[in-house]
Amino acid sequence: MADDGVEDPYAVEGDEIRFMWDYGVIVPLWTDEGLLPDDPEWLRRALGLSDTLIARLTRWGEAMEARDGDLHPGSPEWFETGSALTRQGRDLAEALQREVGHRFTVTYIAF
Repeated sequence: MADDGVEDPYAVEGDEIRFMWDYGVIVPLWTDEGLLPDDPEWLRRALGLSDTLIARLTRWGEAMEARDGDLHPGSPEWFETGSALTRQGRDLAEALQREVGHRFTVTYIAF
């Protein structure tokens, strides 16, 4: 809460951000308080994320959503896309850590 008693809409509680996909979530960033907003302006102002990283996170979340809805679990394609998306997720978590710096610890939780 700000000194004037008004809550800061860009405040993020805690010191950890978990990057983990969940059904229906496109930008999967979580704190102990729950899912963070996926609005690009909020992500820029609250976390200091670049437009490039926001776009990459969004594409990854959309690909995860498509994988979950379009592929038959257990099929070779399902495993192939899952492995590729897991690698991309690790890369995104590293990029996220670089952009948030020491303000937060980023933890990647693979699906």
